[in-house]
Amino acid sequence: MELKSLGKFFKIWYPSILMMVLIFIMSSFPAVDSDQQSGLIVNALTTAFPSLENVDFLVNIVRKSAHFLEYAIFGFFTARAFKLSKKSPWFAILLCGIYAATDEYHQTFVPGRSGEIADILLDTAGATFGATIYILTHRKK
Repeated sequence: MELKSLGKFFKIWYPSILMMVLIFIMSSFPAVDSDQQSGLIVNALTTAFPSLENVDFLVNIVRKSAHFLEYAIFGFFTARAFKLSKKSPWFAILLCGIYAATDEYHQTFVPGRSGEIADILLDTAGATFGATIYILTHRKK
């Protein structure tokens, strides 16, 4: 690959690659560290809204929202990369779904973490949402 082609590739794909790295790093934290990260957000929410009482439910909502959001961003950037590469941006959903499966498998090797099929589906739903937002906002008029 020529240097110019390599530069063009990274210009198009760097946001997606960055998201892949970020997701991998976040998935590499042991369960104890991941719990602390979620706990920070839950503490902020319960401080701001003292009427929130079911903390376990709130922790689950925070965790699942993080899955959905990170993959929505990943899906958005990946749809952009495919479109700029002159390919169908809908391929983003497939790529993100495959990455979600490999990420969940990766988590089976992290202390206290597990791979969950439900998380693969949630991640893919987030990627679908993000890719759809990109596609709808970047249609030719």
